[in-house]
Amino acid sequence: HSSARALRDHHRNLTDDQIRGVAATGGVVCVNFLPAFLTEDVTEYTVDRLVDHIEHVVSVGGIDHVGLGPDFIREVMHDVTPPCCEEPGYSGIDIGATLPGLSGPSGLPLVTDALLKHGFADEEIVKIIGGNVHRLFRAELGRPA
Repeated sequence: HSSARALRDHHRNLTDDQIRGVAATGGVVCVNFLPAFLTEDVTEYTVDRLVDHIEHVVSVGGIDHVGLGPDFIREVMHDVTPPCCEEPGYSGIDIGATLPGLSGPSGLPLVTDALLKHGFADEEIVKIIGGNVHRLFRAELGRPA
């Protein structure tokens, strides 16, 4: 559950060697949607920048080893932080920031549209938007495919 360090040098993001390691064990890197993990430049807080990270993970680890890790932190923090209290800080990261149109699950079709625009085939998109994670869960939970 991270983005590509090759595109955004942040300690939370994965190096190419780490991406290859996840792929080698059959795992899935779910690319994080938090803008600060995708770029330092607020003008690049775009769905296309998110797809750049997806493309990079695919190029390093393969199409079978990438998924989505949207988080939607703002919604989570709203649900878990009592109204009486301040939200915790996260080392200079604005956890309330979102990519335009992706402040919640209703924006997920924008990701599919961007993947299509970037030339991904339908079968690849199905893997990225949930198929790979579904396969991994089935394998690890011992359930038949």
